[in-house]
Amino acid sequence: MQERASAASGRTARGTGDAAIRRSRRATLPAGALAFWFVRASRAPSNGLLLFAVLLVALNLRGAIAAVAPVLPEISADLSLSAGAAGLLTSLPVLCFAAASPGSAWLARRTGLENAVLLGFLALAAATVLRTLDGVPVLLAGTLAVGVAMAVGNVVVPVVIKRDFPLRAGRVTGLYTAALAGGAALAAALTAPIAAAWGWQVGLSIWSVFVLVAVVVWWRATRDLRATAARRRADSGVGREVRRPGARVWSSRTAWAVTLFLGCQSFAYFSVTAWLPTLLVDQAGLDIATASVGMSLFQLLGIPGTLLIPLLAGWRPQQVWLGVSVACCWCTAVTGLLVLPSAWFAWTLLAGVAQGAGISFAFTVLVLRAHDTAAAHDLSSMAQLVGYTLGAAGPAVVGALYQSTDGWTAPLGFLVAATTLLAAFAFVAGRNTTVGQGADG
Repeated sequence: MQERASAASGRTARGTGDAAIRRSRRATLPAGALAFWFVRASRAPSNGLLLFAVLLVALNLRGAIAAVAPVLPEISADLSLSAGAAGLLTSLPVLCFAAASPGSAWLARRTGLENAVLLGFLALAAATVLRTLDGVPVLLAGTLAVGVAMAVGNVVVPVVIKRDFPLRAGRVTGLYTAALAGGAALAAALTAPIAAAWGWQVGLSIWSVFVLVAVVVWWRATRDLRATAARRRADSGVGREVRRPGARVWSSRTAWAVTLFLGCQSFAYFSVTAWLPTLLVDQAGLDIATASVGMSLFQLLGIPGTLLIPLLAGWRPQQVWLGVSVACCWCTAVTGLLVLPSAWFAWTLLAGVAQGAGISFAFTVLVLRAHDTAAAHDLSSMAQLVGYTLGAAGPAVVGALYQSTDGWTAPLGFLVAATTLLAAFAFVAGRNTTVGQGADG
């Protein structure tokens, strides 16, 4: 009786929700377009609470890394860090994104998607605090643990989107990538004032509170999903997601295109993130304060860039033109910094939009090109293993070229080549085909 009553209650709630959405369609004004998009995205089989949980998780998948840069001078002075050790605080997590991707996929297969995120975020909360407690070795070990914990969310959350929001996967992925950028911007903006009041240790460790909030919401939102997955594992001995291990992604042309698009995008993004202030000082003659403003604009404009892509991606079944447009924006911005640095403001704005649009396109096609949840597992792991390895190499390669040539012509020329390659990979990654079950040649 209780089950029938619960089912009837669920149908009534869904009916009420659908009626409310129909009424909102008739009453929607242009000013409410974004809210209407959010409501439509949440009409997938999973409820709005799961969407909220996904966004909270995304908000915390970059914050602990972005929080380091504003207080790096204080950390270096307090712990007598060398320049190399200071650089590891930002490069180690990106390397972990790559190295821990296969292990993250394995954890998800063993424990289920929902439990993998819970375990990863509990580890993230602990590592965020522990890295501030005692000296350089603990700081570096904690930073390594932060990167590994974040890698779990990087790999698993796109799979959750593919599974639980199949009809709105592109839009939900856009919200997810916007939350990634928003979380990084929030941490970068607030860490310095917090550290000025209470010290850099508090400035870094306070972000664990937001991680724990995400843990609580995720636990509540996925409670029924975890119970269902546990029953499946008990019945079959494995999770539902691993009944067909492997989607042959490593031999798929489309999978490689998606992977290398993410790789070139990450290479450009992390290179510009690391070197833009120095570049603006050298090339445009700015002081460091003004160059820092340019850096903030570059990061903040990633947010509208991430939201723009999924809105446009739904217009056509293929997204080739969209990926090529992102590549053109990236290439134009980098070329502009090389040949006309006096217009740095325009190039920085364009690069900001391009980097947000680029990461959004990469994750959108990752979800859309996967044939099913199992293929999404494998494609997500492959793309982030290779893609973030290239991304982590970006700052070092650009820095080495800058040091060896004593100028920006060679580094920026290399970035022009990398962003031009984005267009080539978009031609394949944007086609309306899928990876898995022999769907892709």
